Amino acid sequence: MILIIAILAILLLIACVAVYAVHEKLEACCAQRDRFHTYASVRLTKIRALEKESEKLRHEIGSLHASFKNMLAENEEELGFGHHVKWRSHRKPTSETYRIHFDMEPNGQRILEELTMRFKRGIYTDDERETCRRIGRSEVVDFIINRINTANDSKYSEHLELAHMEQYND
Repeated sequence: MILIIAILAILLLIACVAVYAVHEKLEACCAQRDRFHTYASVRLTKIRALEKESEKLRHEIGSLHASFKNMLAENEEELGFGHHVKWRSHRKPTSETYRIHFDMEPNGQRILEELTMRFKRGIYTDDERETCRRIGRSEVVDFIINRINTANDSKYSEHLELAHMEQYND
């Protein structure tokens, strides 16, 4: 009988150790589950915040796209069909401007040379109308060259030219 009680006591001890091990494993799993739940809820909160931000940005992009289309429509109505270039000039060019662009800048020199070769050759012909047309074409090149020569003059002052332009609204 003592032997049976000893065996039962050993079996009871083994069962207690097994229950304790299962309990510890269950506690570890619960702790891990709680950490995961906390991590998941934080991530879910961030995701929802990002979704709201994304929706706001989509709405803003949509409104900007609509306003851009309206601006394009207004410009097309204003300009007619096709694309036009609007020149914005704050003040009229002075002789110094012509000198900088056509005398000092290499690309401007090439352009002036091409204009001179194209529009200043053989002005006079037997046909009076053709001669008048060629003279008219050469006047543009002469104008540019005269403005450059004015700026190269030692007595030239850009401030005086600007004052003259303002006075006479040239």
